[in-house]
Amino acid sequence: MITIRTVRTTDLPVLWAMAVLPHHGATADSSVPIPLPASCAPPAEFPDLADPAASLLEAGGDLLVAEAGGHLVGMAGFQPTGQPGRAEVVHVRVHPALRRRGVGRNLMAAVEAEAARRGFTETWLDTATNMPEAMAFYEGIGYVETGRESRPEWHWTLVYYLKELTP
Repeated sequence: MITIRTVRTTDLPVLWAMAVLPHHGATADSSVPIPLPASCAPPAEFPDLADPAASLLEAGGDLLVAEAGGHLVGMAGFQPTGQPGRAEVVHVRVHPALRRRGVGRNLMAAVEAEAARRGFTETWLDTATNMPEAMAFYEGIGYVETGRESRPEWHWTLVYYLKELTP
């Protein structure tokens, strides 16, 4: 059974490890151990994960985690964008051994429900063309592509998605 709840400070070392797991291309991997070994420091590329209470919660967002069998197996959050009614979905990760088992769907449903409860009317996110599984996942749960962005120094194209929330 999957349980979704708000992040706790004691969750952070495992979430830091989860944040840097491979997420490009085909990423389901049943050989990755559950539980994940904890990381001793937040990943440099995600400084807001060092203190989600200060970076997401105080800004009006949230960071949710998924638990299965007493272990953290996923996370997803949201934060205000500065545009009225719009929240940005951030840090969507699912443990590689549990992908395609409903963890991501449950997390996203919880994120969307909490964002709607707080008055947001739509959620926005981005992913990249080097993550085709993520693109298919978001489209499969109702996100609509709204644009793309490429830069010469990138080896991928960013893809922007939007979803209207139901109250």
